[in-house]
Amino acid sequence: MKALLSMAFIAVAAVPVAAQVGHAPDRSPYRDRDFNRDWTFFAGRFTAERDPVGVAPTDGPMAGVRWQMHLAGPAYFAVRLAGGSVDRTIIDPSKRIAERVVGTEKVPMAFADALVELSLTGHKTWRGLSPFLSGGLGFTSDVRGASDVGDYRFGIPFTITGGVGLTWQLGQWWALRAEWSNYVYRITYPATYFLKTTEDPAVLPVNASRAFWRRNPSLQVGLSLYRPR
Repeated sequence: MKALLSMAFIAVAAVPVAAQVGHAPDRSPYRDRDFNRDWTFFAGRFTAERDPVGVAPTDGPMAGVRWQMHLAGPAYFAVRLAGGSVDRTIIDPSKRIAERVVGTEKVPMAFADALVELSLTGHKTWRGLSPFLSGGLGFTSDVRGASDVGDYRFGIPFTITGGVGLTWQLGQWWALRAEWSNYVYRITYPATYFLKTTEDPAVLPVNASRAFWRRNPSLQVGLSLYRPR
């Protein structure tokens, strides 16, 4: 596995070098990135994959900030923080099926992760463009941290993130950035969802899985700012 990752890193690093062969430096479509750190302020839409019961946070707007530094070659390290207001459904498992849905609410969510990004053009741009891949680890949280009437609580699940995107450098100190990012975390149901308290069946059968992973994509668009060296 390490050998494959090393080969992929070398291949990505070699792309801009190979592509410049045959171009005079002043006529090459590739340009060095004249900075090592940048800040990105972004906004977007979080769209969660629906869980079987339908009580986990679903969709809503999000916004945040990202700090990034160049490591070496095509590699960058980044820290990303974001917040969102996300919809979810509340159920009361002690009631009959027809009355279980109590209502909906807006959930204040927080997203935090540390990432490694690989630029497909190295520490350069091609005609101002630089596509990239990213992956990281972090946490997602319901900021309130409280359980609802059915004892469901989102908690602070460990989160794996991955994404693809594109930056478009439009000036000496700024660029536009668009990224599709996937937040993968685990949903856990409370014991109350498996208890039969009325004539109707429980929310979930006793043999149903209590915890499972879900993929939750988001689209983020932002403005990157940096100071040239």
